[in-house]
Amino acid sequence: MKKNLIALVFSVFFAGLCFARENNVLVVYFSKSGNTRTVAHYIAYETGGTVAQISAVESYSEDKNANMERAEFEFKNKIRPEIVCDVSDLSGYDVIFVGYPLWCGHAPAPVLTFLESYDFSGKTIVPFVTYGGSPFARGTKEVKASAPNAVFKKTISVKTSSVPKSEKKVRSLVRKLIGSK
Repeated sequence: MKKNLIALVFSVFFAGLCFARENNVLVVYFSKSGNTRTVAHYIAYETGGTVAQISAVESYSEDKNANMERAEFEFKNKIRPEIVCDVSDLSGYDVIFVGYPLWCGHAPAPVLTFLESYDFSGKTIVPFVTYGGSPFARGTKEVKASAPNAVFKKTISVKTSSVPKSEKKVRSLVRKLIGSK
């Protein structure tokens, strides 16, 4: 039984590595509290993908209310803040997981800046979101609009309070999405 379990673990691990090598997976995320970063690493572990963080040049406040006011202002005024991200070229990636926390029901502006900065023609995007109180709804709409030439897969969503115990669920969803390619 122990040998079977070990064989299963190795086969899942190597299948993920083969998928990443064949499809060149990128896992890019924006995270303020660390929840989305955690989910990004679950996805990267499952796929063997490269991880990159999106950061706003002008940092967001540590005060949650000020943060939400800024996020709502940026959304309403279609502001795209300057960002820093270690990805300079997407040509080597076929599948791109794009993660973000849902802020006021929307994707944060730095994520939209990232998406609007590249040509996603021929790329597959798998959004993943973390959310607190509001059910995830509108956040994917503006993400799709910001990368109109991409093929989108179903969004992976994780409630913030569930992030620490969501690894198995996230990895399972990733396997299903990979299989449905």
